[in-house]
Amino acid sequence: MSTRSKALFSSVESDVGHLIRGLSVDELPPDLTYRSFAAQRLRQGLLSKYLPDSSSELDKLCLAKFNSCNLKCLNWDLGEVDEKSHMIISEMKRIIDDFLHPSHDMLFSSYFDILKHGRVGPGSAIGAGSTSLYAKLFSSPITATRTDLYTLYSNYVEWFTLWDEAERQRRSKYKDLTIVNGSRCRFVPKSSKISRMICVEPSLNMFYQLGLGALLEDRLSSHFNSDLSRLPSINIRLAHAGSRDDSFCTIDLASASDSVSIRLCEFLFPSWFFRTLMELRSSKMEVNGSFVPLFMISTMGNGFTFPLQTLIFSSLIRATYHFHGLEIHDDAVQRNWSCFGDDLIVDKRVYHTIVKVLSQLGFTVNSSKSFFEGPFRESCGADFFRGQPVRPVYIRKLDTPQDIFVAINLLNRWSSLTGIPLSRSIRLLLDWLPKRFLTFQVPFGESDDAGIKVPSMLLNCPKRDPNGSYLYRYFSPKSFSYNFEDGRVIRPLKVRNLIYNPSGLYTSLLRGELRHGQILIRHNKVPYRVKRRCSPNWDYIPPKVFDGKTPVWRQWETAVYINLYNP
Repeated sequence: MSTRSKALFSSVESDVGHLIRGLSVDELPPDLTYRSFAAQRLRQGLLSKYLPDSSSELDKLCLAKFNSCNLKCLNWDLGEVDEKSHMIISEMKRIIDDFLHPSHDMLFSSYFDILKHGRVGPGSAIGAGSTSLYAKLFSSPITATRTDLYTLYSNYVEWFTLWDEAERQRRSKYKDLTIVNGSRCRFVPKSSKISRMICVEPSLNMFYQLGLGALLEDRLSSHFNSDLSRLPSINIRLAHAGSRDDSFCTIDLASASDSVSIRLCEFLFPSWFFRTLMELRSSKMEVNGSFVPLFMISTMGNGFTFPLQTLIFSSLIRATYHFHGLEIHDDAVQRNWSCFGDDLIVDKRVYHTIVKVLSQLGFTVNSSKSFFEGPFRESCGADFFRGQPVRPVYIRKLDTPQDIFVAINLLNRWSSLTGIPLSRSIRLLLDWLPKRFLTFQVPFGESDDAGIKVPSMLLNCPKRDPNGSYLYRYFSPKSFSYNFEDGRVIRPLKVRNLIYNPSGLYTSLLRGELRHGQILIRHNKVPYRVKRRCSPNWDYIPPKVFDGKTPVWRQWETAVYINLYNP
């Protein structure tokens, strides 16, 4: 940890020390008060995701964990199960079969059905010069693990004149297809203890995978009423209810995406669907220059991983409810279960049964993040203790002024939700800011890295326009793009050379990617620039779906005032 992180931790302990004095980190008394529990959570979580200067050791731990999961997938076998588990798993397979056969027909009848929903995704792809649709499909080599994927793709785009011409122009520069052995391993920061592994897929495989993922998402919405865009708010609402009356339990799985074995999918799914998964996945992954065979059906980075997980775990929950004779409510108001990827919420009466069957199917329940009893629940980024929010603040960096803005705004928001002042910590962070940055005061609705969020009553020399709106300066992340002029691509230095493909540009325009003659690209290091904006409603927090993270105005106004001005 850095000197700044240690200093901030000590300051936070000084602020909340009177609430957690004498408490053990591992064992908390049953009569613990809300404020003491929230303070303890803040102490535990504050630096748990702080990014180290070097991640090499964390990457090694992540790779070792991945290899363990891969070996576990290779050796998975259902084996002998008791009658109860057998009945639940049989019902689970029936539910999956119904899911994959709407109106008794297969979910898709040909690869054209998948290609109609295909897309490239926002991340990197093997062979692509950048992360955009234009770069991946119209201005770079197309990569895949199988030649028939390109044949089907080529036949499909022939139905669209503009797209077909764009592909012809791409082929004039690059060959039809570049065959690769599989995906490529990459590590990204996760926490102070371990990295996260993602896999960069071949560009055409990803196009198919996301097409299949879209079909699964649509079916989840129509069959289970599980719209992935709404499920986080449902999870949060049920976690809140479970923390109040102990009615619902939360289940979190360790390395869930790396634990869906090929053998499990072959066991659960009809042969035509399993065959499709096998044809679209990467069977190998490049790690440190060599290829490792994958015994899991897909990895994090595969386009159908998340909806496939949601299907498997949703089917298990519903099968278990049927076995226990519990009525299933799918409507948003009375819903009594939820599954968002590997984030499960179930009725307390079925908790132990589901945990047992999950283990038999090859999954490992994360006991430190799964909660069966007691007044605490967490799900989808929201934590509750007896119905009150206790989500800690996770500080990842303290290197730049924008990092400090984020820390100040997050800690002020935590104070507003818990009612616990953090004036020493906020003053320490303010001392780290150069004086000229203290003038960047912004409204609550701005992003956390834009400046210091304050209510209007704390503004220093506020300025207004003729309409009475507040004028302010804020920091905005600088965007990078490549432009198109005079038949050529003008690109940033760190983007590989791209060809000029007019038909591809028109297709990108129709899909909303090309705007004002440029295509935005993703980048890791974010430079900032100062912009100006006006706000007609400075003292306003827009109403949102209950998320356990957004305070009401008066709470936030009071907390900011106390933290900034309390001696």
